[in-house]
Amino acid sequence: MMPTKPSRVNRPSDLMFHYGNVLKNTWLIAGVALLVAMLGTLYGLTMTPAYEANILLQIKRIAPSSGDPQADAPAATEIEILRSRATLSRVVNTLHLDISVEPKLFPMVGAFIAEKNQNISTPGLFGQGGYVWGAERVTISVFNVPPALLGKPFMLTTMGNDEFTLSHEELAIQLKGKLGQLAKIQTKYGAVEIRVAEIQSKPGAQFFVSRRPEFQIVEQLQKSLAVLEKGRQSNVIAVLLRGSKPELISAILNEIGKEYIQQQVVQKSDAAKKELVFYDKQVEESRQRLQKLDARLAEVLRRHGTSDLGDEARTLAQQSVALQTKLAEIEQRKVELSSRFAELHPEVLNVNKHLDDVHRDLNKVEAKRKAVAAAQQEILSLNRDKQINSEINIELLNARHKLEALTLSNSVNVRLVDRAEPPSQPATLGLPVMIAASCLLGIALGVGASILKNFLAERNSRHPEVESVRRLVISAGLPHYDDKDRTYKEPAEQ
Repeated sequence: MMPTKPSRVNRPSDLMFHYGNVLKNTWLIAGVALLVAMLGTLYGLTMTPAYEANILLQIKRIAPSSGDPQADAPAATEIEILRSRATLSRVVNTLHLDISVEPKLFPMVGAFIAEKNQNISTPGLFGQGGYVWGAERVTISVFNVPPALLGKPFMLTTMGNDEFTLSHEELAIQLKGKLGQLAKIQTKYGAVEIRVAEIQSKPGAQFFVSRRPEFQIVEQLQKSLAVLEKGRQSNVIAVLLRGSKPELISAILNEIGKEYIQQQVVQKSDAAKKELVFYDKQVEESRQRLQKLDARLAEVLRRHGTSDLGDEARTLAQQSVALQTKLAEIEQRKVELSSRFAELHPEVLNVNKHLDDVHRDLNKVEAKRKAVAAAQQEILSLNRDKQINSEINIELLNARHKLEALTLSNSVNVRLVDRAEPPSQPATLGLPVMIAASCLLGIALGVGASILKNFLAERNSRHPEVESVRRLVISAGLPHYDDKDRTYKEPAEQ
């Protein structure tokens, strides 16, 4: 019968036993905690704090029937336009983001000291090295290098009397310049040009200067920007940017908002100009049609020799009635004479001649009446066409004036709600929080190391189980072998 293994029961004494084992490694816990706390503190001292700024843009909703090119544009489209190379490349060029100017800082602690010191310091360490310890700054407005030197770091050293030197030891380039003036030097790679717009440092301060490819800066900016819509279909877009320089990230965001709105103005202006060209063409065509109608109307009136065809038509009508009456009388006279005289009688011949004259006059009057009626109809049609074209011309002119006024107003469907302000507090954890977190993490890792040490020490021993179950203290242990065939043999006697 196999002996049953005693079941293990968690007792308060067990917990106290493990707690005591952990506390046996107090120095291990303290050492790990101290090491992690020191590493965290060192990281907090050397870490560059990250700041975050943002801007808010509102896209106004416009009915699609308004004819505006930005009508009912979805926010997703505007987000992509904000992140596009067309927008960001202009921002890079305006702010000279492709020109990198970094002060020469002492390793490890230089950045921390320079961040805390807001004054202009004495450069160097014991007067040597050109290290910067304060708020020194150099602004470069022009820095052109040949393609082969893109990304190469140059050293700019400030001198007295607003002078500076730009050098690259490996490439054997040495250039001396003055504040505000364009300095230029020819190298085997091409021309190097630089213009320094501002120097705020004592003589001897050094700065690393490089010109980076524009597309790299644009891609880096695209990855750093966070553009999102605040709420579903709210048409309010937030643009966020993180960086180590509060003034720079706020300037970048404000320039992005300015450039985006300017693009909308230009786009709307271009569309308005195209519409103005269209309206100008329509107005000119309408004016030419009116001129042709006026010319035709004048020609019709000139042909008839009067400006009032109504009076002429009434006169002709009266003449026609009179001639028809006279014709009837003559025909009656002819009937009377025919009954009395022969056809060749002079009286009959005279009546016939008189009758022919009246017929001829009546035909002339009727022909003239038809001509006057046709002229009246033509004039009526011309006046109707002239009125219609005049109304069209007035509508075209009004629409053109409205569009021109809208173009001159530079009004767009995008509004900058909030500008970016330089943040005063970093978005990352501060030094006190990082030290506290490092201490807590160090203690946790120290306890874990103690538990791991006890586990490894007890791995090949059953003493803790026996001690905990039987409450006995084991002073020594004997190894156990499962091979029953193995027996002890005394050594053979010599």
